[in-house]
Amino acid sequence: MPERYDIQQVCENGHQITSGYNTRPEERKKFCQECGAPSLIACPACGADIQGAMIKVGQSFLDARAGCQRMTLESIASVPSYCPNCGEPYPWEQKKITTAIQIFVEFGDLNEEEKKTIEQDIKNIAKDAPEVELSARRIKRIWERGKNVGYEVIMEFASRTAANILKGP
Repeated sequence: MPERYDIQQVCENGHQITSGYNTRPEERKKFCQECGAPSLIACPACGADIQGAMIKVGQSFLDARAGCQRMTLESIASVPSYCPNCGEPYPWEQKKITTAIQIFVEFGDLNEEEKKTIEQDIKNIAKDAPEVELSARRIKRIWERGKNVGYEVIMEFASRTAANILKGP
């Protein structure tokens, strides 16, 4: 039987509400219990469902006699950062990127070169793009001047490659 996935419900700030929107309708919420933000089940950019947990379809002897199948969730899905259908960041990821950019622009004491590249550098780190090493080294240069601005925000979404460069000597 081919793999099937349920829909995931996540609030606009990235808190998972349920990874089994269809399988566990009792877990659905219009608003997040953690922060009160509205919940989403689809990408705002393209409308594709947010992929939830894998659904396992099985039958017990009693289910087979009654002619029905039992659906259970195989696992809990993690909250994704980007839509696999259109490639756009989900709102919670976009908020992290925007916050990091604002912190650097407002508090980073950037030189002209850094002002030109900071937005793309942060986006490269968030996406783990091929340019991540160069971008991480540019950000580390800012931190080495004694301005650890945005450290926690960036480390939250940095890939292993970027995190190792940013932490390392």
